[in-house]
Amino acid sequence: MIKKLFIGGFALLSTITSLSAQTIQVDFPHFAGKEYRYLLDRGDKKDTIASGKLDEAGKTTLVFPFSKKGYAGLSHFLIKEGAGVEFIVNNENFTISCSDEQPSMENIKYTVSTENNFVLDRIQKQKSILEKAGMVQYALKAYKKEEPLYPALEKEKSNLDQQFTALKSETTKSPLYAARFAEIYDFLSGVGSSLDQTEDAKAKEMNTFVIDKMDFGALYTSSLWSPAIESWSQLQQNIIKDDAIWLQDTKKIFVRIRNNGVYTAFAEKMVAVLSKAGKDEMVMAIGEYVKKSGRIENPGQNLQYAITGPIKVAPVLQTATGKKVIKNKTLLFFFESGCNNCENEIHQLIGNYQVVKNKGYEVITVSADLTANAGDGHSHEFPWKEQLCDYKGFAGINFKNYGVIGTPTFFIVDAKGKISGGPYARLIDTGIL
Repeated sequence: MIKKLFIGGFALLSTITSLSAQTIQVDFPHFAGKEYRYLLDRGDKKDTIASGKLDEAGKTTLVFPFSKKGYAGLSHFLIKEGAGVEFIVNNENFTISCSDEQPSMENIKYTVSTENNFVLDRIQKQKSILEKAGMVQYALKAYKKEEPLYPALEKEKSNLDQQFTALKSETTKSPLYAARFAEIYDFLSGVGSSLDQTEDAKAKEMNTFVIDKMDFGALYTSSLWSPAIESWSQLQQNIIKDDAIWLQDTKKIFVRIRNNGVYTAFAEKMVAVLSKAGKDEMVMAIGEYVKKSGRIENPGQNLQYAITGPIKVAPVLQTATGKKVIKNKTLLFFFESGCNNCENEIHQLIGNYQVVKNKGYEVITVSADLTANAGDGHSHEFPWKEQLCDYKGFAGINFKNYGVIGTPTFFIVDAKGKISGGPYARLIDTGIL
């Protein structure tokens, strides 16, 4: 009797859990019988949470696993040999349907989804306002103030300004995930807070938005993680042009991020961006900062390198014939064929090879090329003997052991096999010349 009660109770609990789980009904009749995968965003990664086949009517039910409860963000429904659609999930049970051969924003319907309908409605409204504003602005330049049509155009411009301001205000006040996604999308699209902003004012406003307002938790699940962070980094380099401010602003963002997983992912991304930009001092500063925070969870190798600091003893190099222990003064150069900065440094190194050699340094190059013909169009004849490449790119053992995540990168190894300098982004910075 006890056993029967237990089994019956377990079955009832399972039924209740299933009924309370978030579900999404998919209705795509054109793709009946097709295989699908359903994925959620997590920074630069995507997690597959469901897969299967649409039934003979093109329908299926997606049930969120308990481990993803509370997820708010973009999701991807991919149909094998067919189409793919993206939509927002945020604790809503709804239906997504499309009877057309090619699903698009215009023909997909969401039933009982405030989140997705908010995004669709906002995109259409903003697109209409911006298109009209563009035409009115053009007409105002074409007509003279004394012409009869000019006052009407000015009135329409004022009307569009009000509509745009109201739309922005509505988005800011909305608690929906869709509103946070819309703000991030506007940032990437270069859409500011008003229709008359100068490019300089817009850039400064967008920089402030990222530092003080952008929801990094929402960004983490938006599929826009890398584009947004990389765009902000470009803005810092090209508009702000002050590394001290960039570092200070990055720390402000860290303070605002609540989730430790997102905090770690942001640290990983900034280390990668800064390394690629040759900002090695900033990489170490970020590593030191996040180490003190105690919030880093399972750091990757690149972030771990930034946290622990530069390698002291030169790791053994893997060559085509075995392992090479560095015992002499050596200049190590990590590069990738076709990389503009790498090509510049290659020319510098070849041109100054005799100087480097005369100062007692052996030159060893390590390539991130993935194929033997990656150098086509920019091949070089290297005068030094050791030219290493395992065709695994940045995943190669030598790149991993030396913590190289961006090229060009130079290291100086002394006669005792210890790294005495680097990483450097330029030959001139090594001090050898």
